[in-house]
Amino acid sequence: MSSDDLNTLQKIMTEGKKEFLERGFNDASLRNIVKRAGVTTGAFYGYYKDKNALFEALVLPAVSGLKDIFLSGQQEFDSLPEDVKKGILYNYTTDEVKGLVNFIYDYFDEFKLLVSCADGTAFSDFIHDLVEIELEYTLKFIKSTGNDALVTGRATPELLHIIASAFFTAVFEVVKHDMSKEVADSYVDSLKQFFMAGWETILNP
Repeated sequence: MSSDDLNTLQKIMTEGKKEFLERGFNDASLRNIVKRAGVTTGAFYGYYKDKNALFEALVLPAVSGLKDIFLSGQQEFDSLPEDVKKGILYNYTTDEVKGLVNFIYDYFDEFKLLVSCADGTAFSDFIHDLVEIELEYTLKFIKSTGNDALVTGRATPELLHIIASAFFTAVFEVVKHDMSKEVADSYVDSLKQFFMAGWETILNP
């Protein structure tokens, strides 16, 4: 790709991001995007087949990156011996959440698109994959460590799904409300304490 092509592509992506952030995906106009970028509609179609493809190109690195980081952390924890997992569960979770928040702020605009502007796209429920990973590895942890939460009924897969969904939805409030990184870190720390208290009740009554 020539430098001119790269420049054109960058203009389209930059102005597309601005248009989506200002108007949301559904109300964003392809005509406005090309006008703002100073390119022709034909030039746009040389890179993307429609505005949906442009939106995907803008957010997919953030979505995939966050999922990869989270899944890797879950797999690493799952591979530990049972007694080690029991001993470091809460500290490990704290470190993992910090890593997720750091990544979110590295791609803040992209996650702003996802939480506030994605209605009408395939990414409107992007949190779903994180929730499913959390559910899978929470069930693995409970079963592998011999915890009786499922057997006694203190927990069910449905309840665990709701808890995971509530947690990730709450975390992304930092993006929805444009919190600074410092404020977000404090907010998420309080959020973790709240959820950890609940987890202690479920896992260690």
